[in-house]
Amino acid sequence: MLLLQVYHKILNTMQTFSKTMGYTQKAGRKPKLSDEQIASLLILSLLTGMPVLKLARFIIDDKLMSYHIFRKSRVKRVYRLLREYMLYRVSLLILLKLASGKKIRLVVDGTLLPVANVNRARTQKIRRMSGKQFWGVRNRNLYSQHYKQRVKFKELYYGVLVMVVCDTDGAPYDLWFNPASYHEVRSLRLRFSKSLWLRSLLERFELIGDRGYRGCELVKVCSSKEDKSQRQKVEGVFSMLKLFNYSSRWRHWICLLTYLYAYAIWYSFFRKEVFQ
Repeated sequence: MLLLQVYHKILNTMQTFSKTMGYTQKAGRKPKLSDEQIASLLILSLLTGMPVLKLARFIIDDKLMSYHIFRKSRVKRVYRLLREYMLYRVSLLILLKLASGKKIRLVVDGTLLPVANVNRARTQKIRRMSGKQFWGVRNRNLYSQHYKQRVKFKELYYGVLVMVVCDTDGAPYDLWFNPASYHEVRSLRLRFSKSLWLRSLLERFELIGDRGYRGCELVKVCSSKEDKSQRQKVEGVFSMLKLFNYSSRWRHWICLLTYLYAYAIWYSFFRKEVFQ
């Protein structure tokens, strides 16, 4: 089946990278699923839209339980594997572009990812992420077909702000999240102060963004039509980001971050290969 072929292709890639980096399993009883298998299932779930546990039961063993995959200690190891693999592939991509003489420009943008329904969050405590900082308000100015004019209104969210830095071809170079109450400029500055990887990228390449980043010394605001057309690539990265949120069933922040890195890897390196 095509699904099994894609799964084994991703699994072989992860196993080869794991051996190259020298990752080893801990001593003791062999787990039912290896870290490479879980990473491959996470990436495959984004392609199919199926929950990870359902895929694991279909492909590997129908007696698998959720704790075989989503135990916090396992998820942390899978997160490390996916992050190292993404940084490795992005570094190779940068070298190839520089060797071919292509100019690299980076694009930054953010989107709100709902954690829970607003009405539910008002009356109940959301266990996976709770606190006032996860409430966010965004001002909207959209054209209404009913009123035949632009209408200003405020939209309320309960969730997280997902930030992405990608190149003008749409390949994500870095991503992270903060509570929904954070402004995108604040989130970017906070990430810049803590991430050596992002600082090294911005030292070498130009970062562009929309008008929301006016006043931010790290970003060049798009003014020409060429800049605006290049900035639209980041919207493609967000195109399927919200869809997996409804089928992923993540429970804690490290699990969400692992899903985000799996999404970035699938979108950058496996999406075109699968459909060819």
